[in-house]
Amino acid sequence: MEEKPSQYGSYGYRFSDPMLQNLAQIWSLGWDEQTTTLYDWDGKNRLDTGKFIFQYTISGKGCIDIDGERHELTPGQGFIVNIPGNYRYYLPEDSDRWEFIYLTLYGDVVKKYWEDIQKDMGHIIHFQPDSDPVLYLLNLLNMASNRQISNAHQASGYAYQFTMMLFTYCSNLEKRLSDWPEAIVEASMYAMNHYSEEIGPDEMAASSGMSRYHFTRQFKEYTNQTPIQYLTDIRIKKAKELLVNTKYSSEDIALLIGYKNANYFNKVFKKVTGTSPGKYRTTLLLQK
Repeated sequence: MEEKPSQYGSYGYRFSDPMLQNLAQIWSLGWDEQTTTLYDWDGKNRLDTGKFIFQYTISGKGCIDIDGERHELTPGQGFIVNIPGNYRYYLPEDSDRWEFIYLTLYGDVVKKYWEDIQKDMGHIIHFQPDSDPVLYLLNLLNMASNRQISNAHQASGYAYQFTMMLFTYCSNLEKRLSDWPEAIVEASMYAMNHYSEEIGPDEMAASSGMSRYHFTRQFKEYTNQTPIQYLTDIRIKKAKELLVNTKYSSEDIALLIGYKNANYFNKVFKKVTGTSPGKYRTTLLLQK
């Protein structure tokens, strides 16, 4: 089995500030993989009422039954539900694994926007792997794994921001959603999960199950980027975060984002951003 991302695991928070609980707050979040049909949640029988779940499929397949209708959840598919509710989500017998990320929130603001989204979009929503809600949740998972979510005000801000981001994404969905095929979603998630390794278009094509030639054409058609452009964007975005939020050297950052050395990283960074990593860091730190 391949190594799990560092964010893999489940994280729960029990903050006691009543004002923030009424506004927006995090209950739990995680990155999980289920391989047994014992994984089965019934929304009518749960004890943790007053909560709101967002769950997004990374790989494999799950199912959710809503008001008696079955929906398959493949990579790129997310669902939003309330607790309690007339639904059941589970690993079906025809699937050997289901990998997903999730976020459970509570609060009056969350309730209002969750209900507005469900009214307009339903419970099942397609998300591109690089959509803002998915990227934001991945960042929250990274912070949780590094114990950087430490107080009620901070967590409430994250819960509120995710809720607004989800609402904005769904409000604009029809304008900017291209319905990516499952193979393209798989390759995109592979790039996001393995950008720190020395991977390229060949590995992305292999993860999609297509030939390199066919994959490259399909990927460009649906994303408007070549596979290497897509992977480079992921790496440069991460490099920018590391330049501003850490004291890592260019050599360290190069290795952390999948490049062999600082010289090549510097060359790519300047080509994409128009400036060197050092100047970028200095400029951003001066603006803080």
